[in-house]
Amino acid sequence: MGLIAVVAIIVLAAVAYLFSRIVVVPSNLTGLISGSNRGTVKIVHPGGRDFVLPVIQTIQYLPFTQTTIGFKVTAEDENKIHVNVAAVAAVKVGDSDEQVRAAAKRFLGKPNTDQAIADSAREALIGSLRSIIGHMTVTDLISDRDALQRNVFDDAKSIMANMGLEIDMLQVSEITDAGGYIESLGVPEQQRVEKDARIARANAEREARDAEVTSRQQIAERERDLSLRQAQLKAETDKAQADADSAGPIARAAKEREIAIIGQEAAEAKAALTERELDSTVRKPADAARYQREQEAQASKTEALLRARADAERPRLDA
Repeated sequence: MGLIAVVAIIVLAAVAYLFSRIVVVPSNLTGLISGSNRGTVKIVHPGGRDFVLPVIQTIQYLPFTQTTIGFKVTAEDENKIHVNVAAVAAVKVGDSDEQVRAAAKRFLGKPNTDQAIADSAREALIGSLRSIIGHMTVTDLISDRDALQRNVFDDAKSIMANMGLEIDMLQVSEITDAGGYIESLGVPEQQRVEKDARIARANAEREARDAEVTSRQQIAERERDLSLRQAQLKAETDKAQADADSAGPIARAAKEREIAIIGQEAAEAKAALTERELDSTVRKPADAARYQREQEAQASKTEALLRARADAERPRLDA
């Protein structure tokens, strides 16, 4: 029974020891396991885990965090003018296995790996910045800082890659010189800017005055149009009122004329009726009586003539 207990303890201890050889790599480090039978280095990326054989294998770590580096260069430009350029960059070990192996070959075993990486990156960046300054003029450095940063980034990128590093950011923060050359360059530009500012102010003031005059003119024109429209509306209103005022008497006069015409027509009709009545009751009977009398008188006259003739002829006949 005691032997079984001893064996169990040994087994448990062995299992615990084996589990202790399972390594979990922190998120800010990259693990490199060496000592395999093929002589290769096994890479365990941040957050990964692997088994490290006791005695046979060992694990070392490279920092995976970003390192910010400030640096400053005094160099001659293309025209041999000394300038001081300050910059800041952010670098880190690359993500690919090839970059990790290159960084491990260069930096593992250093007393302070982080400092070794920062120092090597700073030297590479300083060299690239000095080289690029020598191929540009001070005017170019000042006027096209983006081109300076881009050229330094591209030049240092290949150097960094050979060390297994990569640049995340590069920013030129300051460009100065000891002789006041850069300041003198700014004088004409400042004068031009001030001149442009004065011209812009003058133009703005003139445009403001023109706009005010135009606005006043437009207001006067609108007021004139409004007055004319008001006068026109008043005239139309007065005319409509006058028409309304005169409409009553005119209507009454027209009605009276109409009544008079109707009365006249009625009187004429009555006269015509009276005339017809006279014709039928007075004139026609009178004419008939007169005609009768005339006929009777004519008959009497004729009878008298005939008698006279007869009396005249009677003696002749008697003879």
